[in-house]
Amino acid sequence: MGYKDSLVHKRNGSYVLKHKTKKFKEGECEDCGFNPKDTALGGLLRYKKDDMLLVRNHIEEHLTFYSNVKSITPIWCDTCQSLKQYLCTLDDKRKDLKS
Repeated sequence: MGYKDSLVHKRNGSYVLKHKTKKFKEGECEDCGFNPKDTALGGLLRYKKDDMLLVRNHIEEHLTFYSNVKSITPIWCDTCQSLKQYLCTLDDKRKDLKS
């Protein structure tokens, strides 16, 4: 069953208008869109020592600054191993409070 609208469903679960879909450049990851040739734009890679130190420092600072964060998990692209996002788990201490 196909839908007759102007939306395109992406792999990460989001929707984009058809006329705004991006054509991939050569060397660009199809899953996340990271292109290692665009080094001016940045990007952190999982198996680079300096990038992993930056990720670990960010996680440590975030856990130290925000006391209600229980844990942080970096989410890496399965294809190119670049950092996509951080997933934070919050410590919900307000379960016992009545509304």
